[in-house]
Amino acid sequence: MSLNHVILGLLTREPLTGYEIKKIIQSSPYMYWSGNNNQIYKSFADLLDEAYVTKEIQHQNGAPSKNIYSITEDGLSEFRNWMLSLTEEPTFRNQFLIKLSLADAMKDHELESILSDYENVVRMHLILAEKNRSDMKLPQKTSDRNSIHLDFIHDNLCSFYETELSWISRVKTYLDSLPQEVNPSIGSETPDTEKEQNMLNTRITETKNHKRVLHITESGTLLNQEQESLDIISLCAEHDVSTVLLEGPSLSENFLQLRTGVAGGILQKFTNYNIKVAAVVHEKQDYPLRFQEMIKELERGNTFRIFDNLEDAKNWL
Repeated sequence: MSLNHVILGLLTREPLTGYEIKKIIQSSPYMYWSGNNNQIYKSFADLLDEAYVTKEIQHQNGAPSKNIYSITEDGLSEFRNWMLSLTEEPTFRNQFLIKLSLADAMKDHELESILSDYENVVRMHLILAEKNRSDMKLPQKTSDRNSIHLDFIHDNLCSFYETELSWISRVKTYLDSLPQEVNPSIGSETPDTEKEQNMLNTRITETKNHKRVLHITESGTLLNQEQESLDIISLCAEHDVSTVLLEGPSLSENFLQLRTGVAGGILQKFTNYNIKVAAVVHEKQDYPLRFQEMIKELERGNTFRIFDNLEDAKNWL
């Protein structure tokens, strides 16, 4: 994605700050950019040097000053030239296809497990895409014509996920046709065994202020792997809720040890999909120092908290 030209395109509608542009891009399901603030402001520096944008400093009482950017005539001309230039071929990146090409050493049931996890991810994104049609629309004034364009974008995204699920179904049919493995559990634990160890119960409840909550109760440790956050998000989309009460005996060691990256990945997904989660942990645990520091930082936000009782958790939600 040409970040400079996307910025120019957004500025054709109205002047914006760098922060506002970053939020628009990050919330869009079709603007595939995952950079940081430094890249945004480097782009603005380039655009200012080329005289494609102007900058106005707006002072605020009791708050930092804001830099508001507007597009110039030269910037508008550059944007139009880019729009009329030859469009690049679609970018195609699919981690599952890489795994499938290297799966010779995997047992059949392991490949089925990988495929099922990928199927859940694709299905979750399809559910979210179907429910969140409004996310296609940019938070700016747009014409009726542009709304129709965005509807076509929405249809394109949904059709991709639907086609991918159809392809997954064909792969699963092929795997089902293979001769059954002998002692598939030797060397690794099967998905069925894992499910038996950690029973999951879900139901929809309400808080005192009548907010609908997805209440998930687990018999084993909570948040063992990043996939669990995707499962939770998928359930939220299915039940049309954005608040979760997660209840269990204890948090997993994978989640507590920040070096594993599990906590970071899970919390980032909750943030990206605007899911508010209260984890109720019944057993007393000694949290590592770095984890305690992370929890204190999280208490400044509104995404994830840990409680030792249901009442406090529901009140927070």
